This record gives sequence, structure tokens and C-alpha cells, in this order.
Amino acid sequence: MNSEQPNTQLIRCDRPIPHVVRLTLHRPTARNAYNAVMISELEQCLNWCEQQADIRTVILTGSGTVFCGGADLQEAFTDGGKGLVNSHGGFNPLQHLPRRKIWIAALNGHAFGGGLELALECDFIIAAEQVKIALPEVKHGLLPLGGAIGQLATRLPVSIAREMLLIGEPMDAQRALALGLFYQLVDAAELTDAALALAQRLNRNAPLAVQACNALLKQAHAQDLRQSSAAELKQLQGSGDYQESLLAFSEKRAPLWRGK
Repeated sequence: MNSEQPNTQLIRCDRPIPHVVRLTLHRPTARNAYNAVMISELEQCLNWCEQQADIRTVILTGSGTVFCGGADLQEAFTDGGKGLVNSHGGFNPLQHLPRRKIWIAALNGHAFGGGLELALECDFIIAAEQVKIALPEVKHGLLPLGGAIGQLATRLPVSIAREMLLIGEPMDAQRALALGLFYQLVDAAELTDAALALAQRLNRNAPLAVQACNALLKQAHAQDLRQSSAAELKQLQGSGDYQESLLAFSEKRAPLWRGK
């Protein structure tokens, strides 16, 4: 078992209190948008956390004033939008890699697109009161392939899930709390303390029992959308609308959707 922390550039890793690791998405000049390097580093950190027997809880947050703005579209569209899609048909290591530790998303700022999908795969979401969330992929001719469809299908009324997925407009933190997507809202200055306090409450309990309960809860609500998501993505990438989205992005104009 390797106890040495991963050497990463875009994910900052620290241990603020015993049994807790904090991972901070660190691309503040790019609104913490994820690229291939950040996703690879997040996978490394996840695997490392799983190997450490003394780690019970992981806090995921962002640097600066934004949690994560989603995919770095400039980089993603360089190769036709395929660079951030892994062999599972998505990008999100929290969705696809096995994990037993409890994850807390501490939203210090807005979480859009894949950034929200990272948060939704965590076991708890604590957010600053000014946070907004959105899944705007349809505005770019894309699909959310990081677990959001399955998460929203099991956690929200279908009409609200459709609103988020098919319209893609931002939702404020108060509504997200009322709908049960968020566990807790706090003042931005209290976010770190709130996340650490929740971690301590969790860590006072028997870790194997906590992990087992959480695993059974996930299993009871799981919906395997990997194959269908991959098939939908393949069909989408062969469409004229998808090519139009790439062209419109490069020309800095609104896309003209034709539905084919």
C-alpha cells in the first residue's frame, strides 16, 4: 500500500484533520473547469484514498469562487469532444471507479455541467448560500454523461429532472436544498468548518458499518446507464447538430440546431 500522496498539479490534496482528506480542484483561472489532466489526477487521488486504511472521509471542493465550471470546452472540442470521454462512456471517476470512503462535496461556488455531476456522485453536498447549479449540456449539443441522468432520475420528480436536463437553466441553492439535492446550506465563510464538522460526525461511527450502509443504499438506487449513455453519445457525435456545435464554438456564435 502506497502511503505517499499523489504528486498532482490541478488537484490539491491535504489532510486537515485525522481520517479526512480534502481534495481541491485547482484551475482558478479557468473556473476550475476540468480537462484530461485534472480528471486523471482525480482518478489517482481517488485510488490513493481508497488504499489508505486511516482515511474515512473525503471532502471535494474548489479553489477560488467557483466549485467547477464543467468541462474545458476549448480543450474538449479540440478533438471533436472525445478527449474527456473514457472507456465507460463518461468522464466521472466518482461514477465509475469503485470506492468505499464517504465523499462530501463542499460547493464553494457554482457547479455547472460536469462540475455538478462530480458533486452529485458525492454522498453529501454542502453548499454556500450563493451557489447555483446547472446542467447546460443541451445548449452545446451535448449530453451529461457523468452520472447526472441516473442521479436526477432517482432523486427528483421527473418533471424537475426534465427541467434540469432539457432546459438547462441555473437553479439556486435554496431550491436545490428544498428538493433534497443539497444536504446543508451555510454562509460561504462557514463552508470549510461545516464540511469538517460533518466529516467528524461520520467518523465517530464504525467506519466499516458506515461504508456498508452506504454501499447498500447506493445499490438499492443504482441504475446502470453506461451502455445506453455510450450508445447515445456515439449517435450524437455522428449528427450534423454535433458538428454544428463544434463549428459554432470555434466561430464564437450561437449554434443553429437542425435536429439531424
